[in-house]
Amino acid sequence: MSLTAAALRRVAVAAQTTTAAGIAWALASFAAWSWPAALATGAAIVLALFCASVAIAFFVTLNGLGLPKKDRIALMPADTRPAPLGIARALRCYAGECMVVFRMFNWLQPFRSRLKIPPSADASPGRDAPTVLLVHGYGCNHAVWLDMAPHLAAAGYRCETIDLEPVLGDIDDYAAPLLARMHDIATRTGRPPLLVCHSMGGLAARAAQVRAVHSTGSEAPCSGIVTLGSPHHGCVLARHGSGLNARQMRWLSPWLRALADAETTAQRARIVSIFSWHDSIAGPAGTSWLEGARHVALRGIGHVSLLRHPDAIAATLDALAMLTETTPDPVVTAHAAETT
Repeated sequence: MSLTAAALRRVAVAAQTTTAAGIAWALASFAAWSWPAALATGAAIVLALFCASVAIAFFVTLNGLGLPKKDRIALMPADTRPAPLGIARALRCYAGECMVVFRMFNWLQPFRSRLKIPPSADASPGRDAPTVLLVHGYGCNHAVWLDMAPHLAAAGYRCETIDLEPVLGDIDDYAAPLLARMHDIATRTGRPPLLVCHSMGGLAARAAQVRAVHSTGSEAPCSGIVTLGSPHHGCVLARHGSGLNARQMRWLSPWLRALADAETTAQRARIVSIFSWHDSIAGPAGTSWLEGARHVALRGIGHVSLLRHPDAIAATLDALAMLTETTPDPVVTAHAAETT
């Protein structure tokens, strides 16, 4: 029996706590440190290692380490390549990502996953907004949406979530329950849902669209898909991940190529890809650039920070409004958004 994402995160928190306590015990026992000083030092060392891991992720991802140079730049349209961040903005991006990752993986996912996503606010009388189905990414659960969902609800969207299990499973296997959930929402509400997907969730949504056509001969009941930091062409860090889904997300993997070959122009046209040129996980830069989709390019935002940064939330609301009111144009457009 496989562990849930929440259980795995609790194991990770326990391991960090045990490591900090072990360091403190060693300092108190062999160096005669006082217990308060030893405990503080143990916690500081574990925190420093955590921050170092985030820094390594940024370095490897942004530089595309391990990939040929031609692969690192091939997917980046020449007229949209970002200017380098200044030192101050880069440090803010890094510090912000450290804080968000720590909170997300050490608090929200392991201990707050039983919280309910808020219903839509009654702030838009008479508005008939479609339901938004929130789809998480690799190794996560629906608790990743606890920061963004209230903003979507305040805008009048009815939000629902889904947990993709098993945690380290086949992305194609996630497509079936995701498609079933779309059908359920469409039946209950009378309208196909919009999807907002973080990271791997965007790949699962694309796979669900393909599955619908292959299994029923008709398109998935979906009004549109917004992806946040989805590695549409794979990511360099996936080779260090566990599970079949990590192997499927390796850079330009056979699975990703097959998914792209199976998609139609109409399916791509209903996707809006929101991404950051300075993503700490989904990279190298350009992996979220999906031909035939629409794009919103942000700057100075890390991968997990896309789930709560004000610019990412604003871009998501804009994308949902566009998908609700218009039929997406398949022509690729880029919109540069500056972060503050």
